[in-house]
Amino acid sequence: QATLAQDLALFSVSESFFSTTQVEEAAVANSMFCLLVGCVLAVDVGFAWSVATPLETSEDARELGEVLEAVDECRAGSSDSGQQSCGFSVVQLRGQRRSHLGTESGYEAAPAHKVGWMQSERCAGTELHELAFVVCPKSLAQLQEVALDRTNPSSPNYRKWLSRTEVSDLTRNEQGLLELRAHLRAHAPEAGILHASRDGDLLRVLAPVATWESLLSTEFFVYKHEEHNSTILRSNNYLLPGALKEHVSGVLQAINFEQFIPTTMPGIDLNTGSRDTQQPFSSASFGWANFTELQASKGPSLVSPTKLRTIYSMPAIAERGSDLAKVQAKTSQVVYGTLSQHWSPSDRTRFEEPFGIPQDNYVKQLKGQTEGFSMSGDAMCRQNPSDCAEANLDVQYMMAMSPWTQIGYWYVPKADEHGMYTFLNDFMAQFVDDDHPPQVISISYGMPEYLVSKSALVLFETLAMKLALQGTTILVASGDDGAASFLARKKLHGEECWSVPLIGLQVSWPSSSHWVTSVGATVGPASGQPEVACQSNYTGPSTDGKAPLITSGGGYSQALTKPAWQEGIHNESSRGVPDVSLLGHNFAMVVGGRWLSVDGTSASAPTLGGMLSLINSELIAVGRPTVGFLNQLLYATTSRSIFSDVTEGDNRCASLGAPCCGGYDAGPGWDAVTGMGSIDWQKLRDTIMASDV
Repeated sequence: QATLAQDLALFSVSESFFSTTQVEEAAVANSMFCLLVGCVLAVDVGFAWSVATPLETSEDARELGEVLEAVDECRAGSSDSGQQSCGFSVVQLRGQRRSHLGTESGYEAAPAHKVGWMQSERCAGTELHELAFVVCPKSLAQLQEVALDRTNPSSPNYRKWLSRTEVSDLTRNEQGLLELRAHLRAHAPEAGILHASRDGDLLRVLAPVATWESLLSTEFFVYKHEEHNSTILRSNNYLLPGALKEHVSGVLQAINFEQFIPTTMPGIDLNTGSRDTQQPFSSASFGWANFTELQASKGPSLVSPTKLRTIYSMPAIAERGSDLAKVQAKTSQVVYGTLSQHWSPSDRTRFEEPFGIPQDNYVKQLKGQTEGFSMSGDAMCRQNPSDCAEANLDVQYMMAMSPWTQIGYWYVPKADEHGMYTFLNDFMAQFVDDDHPPQVISISYGMPEYLVSKSALVLFETLAMKLALQGTTILVASGDDGAASFLARKKLHGEECWSVPLIGLQVSWPSSSHWVTSVGATVGPASGQPEVACQSNYTGPSTDGKAPLITSGGGYSQALTKPAWQEGIHNESSRGVPDVSLLGHNFAMVVGGRWLSVDGTSASAPTLGGMLSLINSELIAVGRPTVGFLNQLLYATTSRSIFSDVTEGDNRCASLGAPCCGGYDAGPGWDAVTGMGSIDWQKLRDTIMASDV
């Protein structure tokens, strides 16, 4: 879920998140990505954790911590063209893998590397500290069974979505909540319950540290950050009481460590010179004044909304006031944002003008439970494009594909030491606990799956399943650093690709979730050439001879087993990503009043989101349920005609082509580079419209 060119770290989740867009002409300095560190241990039903050559020594941990804290040394040209010395074959990588499962249920450990957080003194015990207990659903097996049945095109129950109340009845573990509350009263009388989510998935509790130490058989310490002058209270591990193991899958805020690491992400600063940040950004020597100038400079490979509609066989924009426009206004779609990302209303209207896109639909600012405020602002986007590029891209292209659909911008504050906690709280409050969740959610952020804690992963899977049962489609960009994640671009003692032998190739999370559709990137059709994988070391005719800035992410999960709908699709035993791909190179957009082009799977995901909203409008028009979870339909043998198979390209190299740490090849059928291939909108629409008749 990959590398963004202005570096935006994904959901403020308890792990590392970074956005999946590379801004080509943005003179962006001081970009930030956050690294929120999770852990690896034993898991429950449906999860199989393993990593390659786990970090077993303090030296391993120290070195990994050093490289994650260091400024990114990898730059364009740091690897010779065609150099394969830093690459690992799939066979070699498989040979490195071995199990790293915890040995005791209910036990969870902090990562060996805490990335800048230094253990200081032992907590006094009187400090108040909030933890959140992740409560298992009433029956995980039944929840999975119902979700798979309602999203299976072969089932008579296909797309018969449940109401919010029905989902609650299916999942709320009343007995588990009662036992958890009773145990806290008996063994942690000092604890006070702050909040329980609507279905009881998460119970937030405040108590003195000494109470948590006794309850969880652990010790809490004060951790101080080396650079940011901040402190947090954390333990190195914990063990759930035996009485809670049946109903509680884990605890948040006990072993999670997070931080921001300043770095200059690749592919942004084009040496445009200094500028006065007090002046409007459009007055700087940056980008192009209008779309015509951008088009003349970028050539035929430049992607625009008009070109996307032609390439993917999409219908024309509905006329203002038409019955079709009115029906489309009954659909809903949302883009996710974080890391102080603003979207600009004036940039949106400027972007829409040359393509005849209606400008009288507005973006609704969604407000989460933990924090929410307006993240729209023209002045901010003119002062610093890094604060707007990702948000602008998502909003502009999702609206361009379905301009009459109601659209929301869901913002979660930048990830700090409480990042994952904030994200999961807001995800529940804004969507899962809502009676009418959005029909399409697009997420353009991600993190290496290795960094996701078991507790956070299990909770997100449950929440995403609940949304699937209500007819919501979740799309997630597959990442922009190929098969090895952004870690490939960092050096350890001058060595590239050090992370692969230690932790293996890394898919991006939450793109690897069972209950999202992972979206990769391609190039080619915009210039009338064959469609190939978007990769940073490709300079063929599909890109007018200029290599893309990013490499589409993909590979196999080390945390999640192969879903039923991928049986017979590939030979691995785990979840493969991506599921589908769309164009992701040379997208025209507006930032700070100026035109520029960008690359990224975070262009592909919101584009697909807008396409699905159009199909939702046709379904609603005839009284039928929304598309919902898409994957079982995509992988059905009857759906193969939807796709244009992409058989050329690979994802061995990171952004800007350096380094190349190993990966996978595109080929016939599904592959771990482009998934099932790219989609023909008209064929997808026809297949969906015929699927539940």
